[in-house]
Amino acid sequence: MSRKPRKKKKRPVRQRRAASPSRLTATARTLGKRRGVAVIAAGAVLLAGLILVTALVLNDGQGPAGEDPATEPGSSALTTIPAPDTKHMEAPVRRRLEQARSAVERNSDSGAAWGAYGALCDAHSLYECARACYSVAIELDPQDFRWFYLLAFVAELRGASVDQVAAHYGEASRLRPALPTTFYRLGEALTRAGRLEEASEAYGRALAIDPELAVAHRGLGQVALAQGDPQAAVDRLERAVALGADRNAATLASLARAYMRLGNTAAAEAAAERAANVSDELPVPDPVRRGIQQMNVSAAQSAIRAARMIEAGRYEAALDQMRVVEESRPDEPSTHYRIGLCLAHLGKPDEALPRLERAAELAPDNEVVRRELARVRGLVDGP
Repeated sequence: MSRKPRKKKKRPVRQRRAASPSRLTATARTLGKRRGVAVIAAGAVLLAGLILVTALVLNDGQGPAGEDPATEPGSSALTTIPAPDTKHMEAPVRRRLEQARSAVERNSDSGAAWGAYGALCDAHSLYECARACYSVAIELDPQDFRWFYLLAFVAELRGASVDQVAAHYGEASRLRPALPTTFYRLGEALTRAGRLEEASEAYGRALAIDPELAVAHRGLGQVALAQGDPQAAVDRLERAVALGADRNAATLASLARAYMRLGNTAAAEAAAERAANVSDELPVPDPVRRGIQQMNVSAAQSAIRAARMIEAGRYEAALDQMRVVEESRPDEPSTHYRIGLCLAHLGKPDEALPRLERAAELAPDNEVVRRELARVRGLVDGP
């Protein structure tokens, strides 16, 4: 005979009393003892995650395109000094960069040292390095307008927003209000962003400082053309031409379009024909950016400077540039020819002769080299 299952008695549900502070403390201590290892392990995981996030945020100061790095004004300075890869660079470039970086290591609290390192990076197209260094220079030396000005230039190259670029140029103009190229470059940045009214105002401020700034007249003319005012465009562009843009294709092409919109076909065709036969750049008289360009010690840039100096009769300065070129291009005939030419014009024909002889060996069919060699040989041998 089977037994009937026993029915379980229902126990009344007891209401839990709120734990007193003393009981909570005791419980916490008990849990701490029992789970101490687990808490430590979890803490270690959390700490590792924080370190990883921090590393990703810093990431050598390089954020997504359009964002300024973490070292913009108002943020903390770099914890490490940027170190671009220089192993494949020409010896003079590598040496200068290493020297500038060492100067920052010795004077890490010097805005001038950071700015100089940034400028050298800027000169050799190392724009991320330059951007980071200029940002730290601003933190350490916020009264030097150059760091804001140069940061604006490279930040735009690296995709910063036009508002960020405008803010940097704004600070530069506050510190150095009489520099017209600050407003010109701001106008260019605003034009590229399609903010034509603001660009027109910026160009106007540049011209208020320097009424004969041809690039600013061209900028105003192109903005007027984009805004549908061809007569204002013609007036500004013709002024730019009169101030030296007569061999600049971009200026003349814009002028041709403006005349065409006015219905002046003859003037439009004449301007278009002139534009097709010229290729000169319209220089920006910018002492700050020119100083950056002069810091470039690559063989190519040094050779260009040397050639211009020779044309101007500045043989001593040209010789200095050619010494830099020779480090990277010791077997090029142009290197020996220009060094020999400079030495000859500096009254050192005995030193010039072997240089010109080497140039003739490397380029035996070069008539210019042969003529200079014959001339210098005559000086050495005498009548």
